Amino acid sequence: MNRVLVIVVTYNGMKWLDRCLGSVAGDGRSESALTVDVFVVDNDSTDGSADYIQGHFQQAKLIRSAENLGFSKANNLGFEYALKKGYDYVYLLNQDAWLEAGALETLVAAADSHPEYAVLSPLQYQDGYKELDKLFKKDKTPPAAHWLVPTAAIRKIGLFNEELFPLYGQDDDWCNRARYHGFTVGVVPEARAVHDRAQRKEPKEKIIDRNYRIGSLVRLCDINRPLWERFLFVCLFTAVKTAKYVSFLPLKHFISICKALPTVRKVRRHAI
Repeated sequence: MNRVLVIVVTYNGMKWLDRCLGSVAGDGRSESALTVDVFVVDNDSTDGSADYIQGHFQQAKLIRSAENLGFSKANNLGFEYALKKGYDYVYLLNQDAWLEAGALETLVAAADSHPEYAVLSPLQYQDGYKELDKLFKKDKTPPAAHWLVPTAAIRKIGLFNEELFPLYGQDDDWCNRARYHGFTVGVVPEARAVHDRAQRKEPKEKIIDRNYRIGSLVRLCDINRPLWERFLFVCLFTAVKTAKYVSFLPLKHFISICKALPTVRKVRRHAI
């Protein structure tokens, strides 16, 4: 019987909790050949999220962090728990995301038939199912809002990189490492889910930081390509983004990226 640990990281996510946690079998019940448990790490929420989870989803294992651990470190706690307790799969589920009925079973069945996949994702829609999540592309790495991952793959690939990618970029980095180790990443179109990003606006500075700085670090850490090639690409990337955003912020970030190169080299060696 397959055992799945659903890992949810929460931070002031009260408005999504019922749909998110309610979409997974958090009571440990068995459904056909699937048993599902829920592991929640609350990143020191101030809106009562942790108390609500404890009161309304009592079968979930709740970790109350005294600080905001970020995405990578919090999920790594779930990875380590799953490995220690002998789960077959983990399912990464964002607090602002939820599964359609039967989607998890469909994903696990596909993973059982295709052990070459380190990540399988459902189709990720915006709320209302009218269109796909704006960052979800079936031919690229799917966002980690919905990831089914075999624990066997985690044992070979390792945990998320907390040092360079505490909040963003860890999903792309982990998939690059997965490909290096002979795995692939895919989507199961028969499974559907929602990632509710609607009506969110980000300041220009945050967009530049995520798309340029973190994107550059992901490219530099990609062990499928030589570092010198990746660095030349980042130099060109810097010029392109500086012109696109009409901002000198990418140049400022480029200096910090160069300072991070010793850490990048260490990370690349460790990933092999």
